[in-house]
Amino acid sequence: MTNDQQLWRALKAGDKKALAAIYQQEVDALFKYGCQITADQALVEDSIQDLFIELWKNSATLGDTDAIRQYLLVALRRKIIRHLKQGENRTARHLKVVDVNAHTAAADEVLLEAEETVTQQQTVGKALSLLSERQREILYLRYFEEMDYQHIATVLGINYQSVRNTASAGMKALRQLLGLLLIFFLYK
Repeated sequence: MTNDQQLWRALKAGDKKALAAIYQQEVDALFKYGCQITADQALVEDSIQDLFIELWKNSATLGDTDAIRQYLLVALRRKIIRHLKQGENRTARHLKVVDVNAHTAAADEVLLEAEETVTQQQTVGKALSLLSERQREILYLRYFEEMDYQHIATVLGINYQSVRNTASAGMKALRQLLGLLLIFFLYK
């Protein structure tokens, strides 16, 4: 029996320590993922808190899982989307936009190597911001959460081939955008 299965069974049996352990184990990944869905960090934090409150209240009736993170990512995604739809019907301020200026530092602190890093981060940030929301989400789950395509399909509620196609299209677009942005920055 895996650690996830043991923790989940303990949670279902009403063990508060199991809930705390799951929270400690998953909260950072949940927050990072939630911030890929919406830029509203307060909404992400509230949704995570609501999710764990619901887990505790409904612990006796939870189904079995051997992949806690996957289960929680699906639940968090649904919860955030539900909140956004109830709110302002997904206005532009809720969409995740990469701040390309977030990596700039004071001029006196920046060495030549650091400047190159900043430029690269800005270039990648700009390219990511030009991808579709779905492409950004799939690439985030694939490369930052290190999920396989089957798990991503489950989390997003779409079929496996759609995930593969969207990831492929996103990577192809990134390569093209990075090439164009690199040329733009070189001749700027």
